[in-house]
Amino acid sequence: MSEIIAFFTVKTTLSLLLALLILMVIMTMVAMHRNPKDSFDIKDLVSSDGKLDEKKFTRFGAWVISTWGFIYLIISNPTTFPEWYFIGYMGAWVANAIFDKYVNSKKE
Repeated sequence: MSEIIAFFTVKTTLSLLLALLILMVIMTMVAMHRNPKDSFDIKDLVSSDGKLDEKKFTRFGAWVISTWGFIYLIISNPTTFPEWYFIGYMGAWVANAIFDKYVNSKKE
């Protein structure tokens, strides 16, 4: 019994909660995708007009990997997590969105 209690450290517990949250999000997305009354389509995350969109695909992949890395940093050492990691993470994605809107406005 003490081995089970010793297993649930802060890092292990946070990792299990993260895995549970990811599973719940995936299950919700699949349920929404299968519902004919819902307009959500999983393919829209990486494609445009039914064709694989390289920009969407790479952006989604980069978002998944960077979010995993960000959460890993929090889980692996929560007591010494500097706030500038969060500022840098959010800044990178906000700057990406702003730059994309700027480039698209110049194309039109």
